[in-house]
Amino acid sequence: MKRIFLLLFIILTIFFVIGCQAKEPITAPNLSKCINLGNSLEAPKDQSWDVPMDISYFSNIKEAGFQTVRLPVRFSDYADKSNDNYLLDETFMQQMDAYIDEALKQDLTLILDLHHFTELMENPQGNKDCLIAIWKQLASRYKDYPNSLVFEPLNEPQQNLDSDTWNSLLKDLVRTIRSIDSKHFLIVGGANFNSIDSLTTLELPKDDRLIATIHYYEPNDVTFQGNPYHAGYENLSNVTWEGSSDEIAYLKSRLTTAKDWADANNVPLFLGEFGISNKAPLDTRISWTLAVASEANALGISYAYWEFASGFGIYDLETSTWNEEMLHAILNPVK
Repeated sequence: MKRIFLLLFIILTIFFVIGCQAKEPITAPNLSKCINLGNSLEAPKDQSWDVPMDISYFSNIKEAGFQTVRLPVRFSDYADKSNDNYLLDETFMQQMDAYIDEALKQDLTLILDLHHFTELMENPQGNKDCLIAIWKQLASRYKDYPNSLVFEPLNEPQQNLDSDTWNSLLKDLVRTIRSIDSKHFLIVGGANFNSIDSLTTLELPKDDRLIATIHYYEPNDVTFQGNPYHAGYENLSNVTWEGSSDEIAYLKSRLTTAKDWADANNVPLFLGEFGISNKAPLDTRISWTLAVASEANALGISYAYWEFASGFGIYDLETSTWNEEMLHAILNPVK
């Protein structure tokens, strides 16, 4: 009789433990105080843009007070398109391993972002298999990494990758990743450059480890001014943003629209890119950046500044110094 009671006790204990584990809430990784390490690894293969990649950046970013790094990478240029396997270049992937390991060693959350897959935007159907194959390999390679590694399967769907096409591809993409890796969080956004307005047409796949993303650069004549890579804005200068009541109200309404959508869909929201050209007046740069960070923070939206050390950057590679005023605006939002 004692053996029966003991056996029943053991069985009930097992079911209790399993039940508690099943009900354990799933917590998204901390994406706050994030900076994009842009204009580096998203350059075309064998080309160097103006931020040569260096593993020391991660410790510099950590020491400055950031908690998260978004790392844009042009993986599509390193996939062998001569066969249907689209094998990623192993030498390049070993470099990626080192960067990811260093970021995690610095106790940073790292967002691995597939960036600038331009061929996919022009011809989605012709390049879908390549995108799927890339993420099969990335999911397999990093599936045992801690949850402080986050995947962003595709940056800024645009052009011919419209909402309907993207929604269909996204379902296949999430299904592919989940067949290999069930634990890592995925960041997904809408078409038209991850715009706020495109959220209304974004169909989220059924998955309990998704984070929605938006990008925000409004007003464009302020944020893009003087930047040579934004056609129509390269000759603008001295366009100011004062943080007037009307300007703040507009900013708040835009971010609130996104947050209301995220709340209605029961998904965390991440402002994956916001930034302002270093050709803008310094006071405008600081006031706009502080306002966006503060409004996002007030709404409970984690955010990432674009970017580290290029045309929108806040770090000088030649002097190894930060723009302290911009750094303070990003890391110390007004409560």
